[in-house]
Amino acid sequence: MLHIQPISEENAPDHILVIYQDIKRSLQVSIVPLLFQYLANFEEYFAYVWEKIKANIHSDYFQKSFKEVIDFANDEVESIYTPSEQMVIFTAGLHAVEKEDLLDTIHKLEVLNAKLLILTVGMREGLKGVHVKEELLLKEHTDISKEFFQTFSNVVAESTKKEAAASSKMLAPLFGSQALAFSHYSDFFSHVSDEMDSLLSTENYLTKRVYLEKEVLKKTDHLLPLGCSYQEVAKYAMGKPHFGELLYILTETFPSQFPRMLFTSLVMDNSLTYHPTGVQKV
Repeated sequence: MLHIQPISEENAPDHILVIYQDIKRSLQVSIVPLLFQYLANFEEYFAYVWEKIKANIHSDYFQKSFKEVIDFANDEVESIYTPSEQMVIFTAGLHAVEKEDLLDTIHKLEVLNAKLLILTVGMREGLKGVHVKEELLLKEHTDISKEFFQTFSNVVAESTKKEAAASSKMLAPLFGSQALAFSHYSDFFSHVSDEMDSLLSTENYLTKRVYLEKEVLKKTDHLLPLGCSYQEVAKYAMGKPHFGELLYILTETFPSQFPRMLFTSLVMDNSLTYHPTGVQKV
């Protein structure tokens, strides 16, 4: 486990809350994404890097780029994913209102994942070549993934229903417990988890993920400075406890998770708009 833990809005001091509110306005979300809750452990650097990130988010180039990344990733998903028979049967039984609400939620999730994918890859590239403590790099990828999603779950109200776990993990970064308003949400995300388990084990998925990362790297070449050179990070955070973990989450944890997060949200989208004929609704 990492020593640093996310700082929730409930536990954040006033000067961090001001930044959190700015993040929510800029990203048009109702809850602070986990990335920033971790960065808040390093207050000076957090304040510095957020201003750099915000300048990018509001730029015309960034607004165009994240939409292009979604389109690119969606094309890749459509080429390798066909909903299972179980998923087709399940989505066919959804009420039109539930399906519309799910799609609205998923589209917001796609936008957030695409934005954070570009930003985290850009931040990783700024620190490229930086040595991270060996004991951190030796952590199993599966352990990191478990930790990543477990923390997502912690920002929503605890649920005693086993079937609600998958939906909490996928939606908590955006919406909190309000994401479970409809009765079939938890069932839908349980099906999505099964779909992703099958997809992740294929060579096609790994290939498409590489293609996506290459496409995102092209976008990061033209971003405004993100404040993530080693010199900048060290200036504001060196000497703080667990500085090595800050480098680790910037170079490994978050950049490695968002390609899968974006693909997952697009699998959700495709599963809801799929028809046995292969024609999808616009």
